[in-house]
Amino acid sequence: MSASSMPGTTLTATTFRGRGVERRAMTSTRSRCRSSSTRVVALFDRVRAATVSSKAQAPPLTSADVTPGQGAGSPKWPEIHDRCLAMGVKTVDAADLPSVVSDPRRAILVDVRQTIEYDEWRVPPAVNVPYAVPDPNVIRRAVGYAISIKGGLKVRNPKFVQSLRSAAEARLSARRAEDGVVVLIDTKGGDLTVPPKREGSGQLDPTDSQCLRAAFELKQAGFKDVRYVRGGLPGAVDVAGMRYESEKWGGFLNWLDDTGQGERRRLLMYSRLLPDPTNLPGVVGQLAVFALIGLAYYDVGGVGTW
Repeated sequence: MSASSMPGTTLTATTFRGRGVERRAMTSTRSRCRSSSTRVVALFDRVRAATVSSKAQAPPLTSADVTPGQGAGSPKWPEIHDRCLAMGVKTVDAADLPSVVSDPRRAILVDVRQTIEYDEWRVPPAVNVPYAVPDPNVIRRAVGYAISIKGGLKVRNPKFVQSLRSAAEARLSARRAEDGVVVLIDTKGGDLTVPPKREGSGQLDPTDSQCLRAAFELKQAGFKDVRYVRGGLPGAVDVAGMRYESEKWGGFLNWLDDTGQGERRRLLMYSRLLPDPTNLPGVVGQLAVFALIGLAYYDVGGVGTW
């Protein structure tokens, strides 16, 4: 049966023209959709290219690009203190530290002590990125050995910012290391909640610390959420109750606690008095000096009588 003979169906020229218009309209709509999709994709590609280009033009800042917090060219401590406040460095009380670093993908705890001290004992989950490193000049470093400075004389780590960025990128879930939470800790801690001493060198200022000098550099390098631990490592262990670990001295330190000698354990840990071979030259030298003084001014078996 032909279409023209179907009951109730009448096909006219007008009908065919209407259907042709509909087909042309649908074709035009599809064409416009494809054109819009092409424009959206092109726009996305331009935005992505601009982003890549922007990143290529502005590489991450390094330690060489910021005002140092220590050594040649660094401001005095009161100025660093004030600038840390102005840049928004945050304070974490030692008692609150466990909750702040409970999610290792959100926040990284960084121990900025020299590596030799970190290896002696540390507080998990801290990673070590030292703010000070042994002086590359062997003679100057040896002067530190002679006066019993553990690890010898030290200088500011010229790659601190880069090393911390690498550590954060390896651990944090943030797309950029600068977007994560960085919590800095050392033995002293420092304090931004009280004014610094405006007179003197600042070396004996209780508000001063290496972790705050490190925070000063990180904020300049673009890290958004930089914090320090007020109370330092002593507060983390003795106030917050965080455990410490030590392959070399753990048994001895635990024995001191178990035998009621916790004060002695704290003295050894927090005053950097755990023995180390780098202390030996200074100890021997000082003993020799004391022995000579003793022999010169005291009669010891007939020796030293002048």
